Amino acid sequence: MATFLLVHGACHGGWCWEKVVPLLEARGHRACAPDLPGLGDDHTPPANVTLADNVERLSRLLDKMEDQVVLVGHSLGGVTISQLAEARRRKLKALVYLCALLPLSGKSGRDMTALDADAMFRLSRQVSPDGLTYTFGRDKIPSLFYADVSPEDRYRAIERLRPQPLAISTTPVTLSDDRFGSVPRWYIECTHDNAIAINLQRQMVKLTPCKVITMECGHSPFYSQPAELADHLEAVARA
Repeated sequence: MATFLLVHGACHGGWCWEKVVPLLEARGHRACAPDLPGLGDDHTPPANVTLADNVERLSRLLDKMEDQVVLVGHSLGGVTISQLAEARRRKLKALVYLCALLPLSGKSGRDMTALDADAMFRLSRQVSPDGLTYTFGRDKIPSLFYADVSPEDRYRAIERLRPQPLAISTTPVTLSDDRFGSVPRWYIECTHDNAIAINLQRQMVKLTPCKVITMECGHSPFYSQPAELADHLEAVARA
């Protein structure tokens, strides 16, 4: 039996793992998919949320877990799980980046997306007038996040998106080889991803090497291919 902590990406909430959690639990594992501050059903004002807030929220959860955890981050969630690994490496069995941003020490999520000048993720972003949160153009969201997702799941997901705290994207991470670098890393690349293109995914893995698993899908495999994703997560836990 393994324990999984599933971390969502920008504008999403723990709800996005709703098809994966039951599959993992049916196989005898534990799976926790919390809302990050300001997102999902959490009512923290998103304009106030920092990367440190994300790390503190998840650190408290990790500290309550008896077993080492497979920590999974989707999309922008990769920034948070990297900084969390620096803070709580002894609690972690493995890090899994699911078509996620994989930042270098001293770099922010925005720095990593800047490696792809044509990234739809950046071009579709709409920053709030106060400069503290952002959303994505509603006309861009279906192809950006849910290109290969059923219409029903796509609609339900879009209705639950919330403004993303900008600070998570703009705060550089601080990572060390003996802390972050000591945790085994896996990267699940998604070859048809329109948000974080496969070329950017592979560029980041070259900069921060990981064991790689390939899925032929778009940006949201937790909806488009939940059973295959659960298989891969279980394989990481067994490794």
